[in-house]
Amino acid sequence: MFSLFTVNAYAQPSSEQIILSNQVLKLLKVNSESLNADTVKKLSEKILDNRKNYSNDILAKVFLLAANVASNQANINQVHDFAQSGLSVNSRDKKIKLSLLLKLAEVYVAREKHQQLLILIQTAVNNSEYSRNIKHQLLLLSYRSVAFAMLGEHQAALADLQQVARGINKSELTEHIELLTILSLVYHHLGDYQTSLTMQLKVLKLRFEMGLLDNLDQTYLYLGYAYFYLQRFDDAYNAFWQSKSYAENKTAPISAAYASKGLGIVLISQQQFHEAIESLEPTIAIFKHNDMLDEQIESMVALASARLAMAQNSAGYALLVEVLRLLDGEDISLEYAGFYRMVAEMYLADNNYQSAYLWREKHSKVLLTKLKDMKKSATLAHGLSYLITDPQAIVEPLHESTKLAVKLAQNSELSSSFVGKYQKQRTIIISLSALVCILLITLLGFFLRLKTQRINLAYEEIEKPSYIMTGPMQTKFDYQLAFKKARKFQYPLSVGYLVVENWQELTFHFNNKSIKEVTKDIASLINEQLTEFDYAGLLNQGEYLLMFEHVSSAEAHMKLDKLVQALNSRAFANLGRFSITMKYSLKTPDYKDIDPYLFLAHIAESVNIKPVNQSKVS
Repeated sequence: MFSLFTVNAYAQPSSEQIILSNQVLKLLKVNSESLNADTVKKLSEKILDNRKNYSNDILAKVFLLAANVASNQANINQVHDFAQSGLSVNSRDKKIKLSLLLKLAEVYVAREKHQQLLILIQTAVNNSEYSRNIKHQLLLLSYRSVAFAMLGEHQAALADLQQVARGINKSELTEHIELLTILSLVYHHLGDYQTSLTMQLKVLKLRFEMGLLDNLDQTYLYLGYAYFYLQRFDDAYNAFWQSKSYAENKTAPISAAYASKGLGIVLISQQQFHEAIESLEPTIAIFKHNDMLDEQIESMVALASARLAMAQNSAGYALLVEVLRLLDGEDISLEYAGFYRMVAEMYLADNNYQSAYLWREKHSKVLLTKLKDMKKSATLAHGLSYLITDPQAIVEPLHESTKLAVKLAQNSELSSSFVGKYQKQRTIIISLSALVCILLITLLGFFLRLKTQRINLAYEEIEKPSYIMTGPMQTKFDYQLAFKKARKFQYPLSVGYLVVENWQELTFHFNNKSIKEVTKDIASLINEQLTEFDYAGLLNQGEYLLMFEHVSSAEAHMKLDKLVQALNSRAFANLGRFSITMKYSLKTPDYKDIDPYLFLAHIAESVNIKPVNQSKVS
């Protein structure tokens, strides 16, 4: 007994492990952008809380799912942590391991750590185990192209891009979106914002045509920055607003914070400082809550700029002091170099001229560095010849790669349009085919049902009890039809009227049960006497109508007389000594008899009883 309980105790966790593991495998087949964050979170917690019970492969897959969800929500810190954790479990599944490496590459691109990106991707490319899948090959080459371009190795970047161009037609359109997004970031970081904008617009169109709308917030965010650096501030504002709207709809607060940050810097550029402050303040709180220091610092610098522009010096200077503390001696990104000027002005207002001079000097150095980068970007983008020893060595491959990237985007757009039209036609064809099948099935079902009803009806006619007789309504209808047919086709029809003479006395002396039994016996005797062309039906209680088609009057008299004698001589056990008496009348209509009910009334009168109800069947 003890061993049985022990087995059951271990069997239950094993069953749960199988279920949870299968759920992980099922989620990995879902498009990564469509993953439900709550579902992945609950599943991850259940597995990671008991990680000793699961294999390294399952753990790595769980971390990959979590990294994908974090990526969808633009939480770069979590993407980094989950990717590192997934790699640390040493899964034997090379495909999962490579997917985790690509998530780490995504982090390095977002943080502009291009040297680390190149080392990571170069290691993966050199590993033959990672180069079997076409999707992974293209992603690796794309990320390496990013790293080469950002490190100034443009010939190598072009070579990788050419390999991507040769292989992209073999990949699915869903992968084109990821590839084009990565490549557009290359040109954004190189300062070629027009090419970046062109590619992101193609990505946006691809998303709508293919219905991949889950990460629209991120595409609109990239579009917003491309418009902003092209100084198209109204377009930038609209793109950031769309990004924020989509992020809020999918409950991605960090992604919404990125969009709000973009809205803030656009509003500052348009000198709408009050609106910029309203956009930036909640953004800082979100970045701080999620320990995203760089984004928090940049948002605080933008907020300080807006407050100082509105002469809110105390609040602005307080923000600058806090930023200095958070930087802890580190430099801020070149895009926010205005921070040094604001710090110098803060010290100047406090009459601290030495500190003001030092910060002014730092600002000048940073501006010079920024100017050189801008000139280099302009040279790379437009083919200018200064600041480069051999401009053709860089400009030509860069121009070639730019043309190639735009061509890839255009081809993807054309492919998606073709696929979209094909899918619409396919949907129409499938819908029409389904409709035809439904109609055929319906007709077949109707035919089979009708056939079944006929078979059942025939069966009922054969198997029905002998005491079954049609009711008054059907009897009158059948009589009227038979009467008219006989007149029209001029064949003999004898109509018999049979009545229980002492019916009133019978109903007075006996209960309903006894009367029903008598009625059944009478119906059985009548049915037994009928042949193929004979018909009998109940006309009223105790009154029966009989029709003899294609039978002479003499023959019909014999049948009816025999039937009445049988009924009159029948002893009914439940009536005791009481017996019923039957009378009948038989007539054959001729050409003078036009109305069937008038003819029926004459038959009833001939047996000296009250005529039957002459109301016609409706």
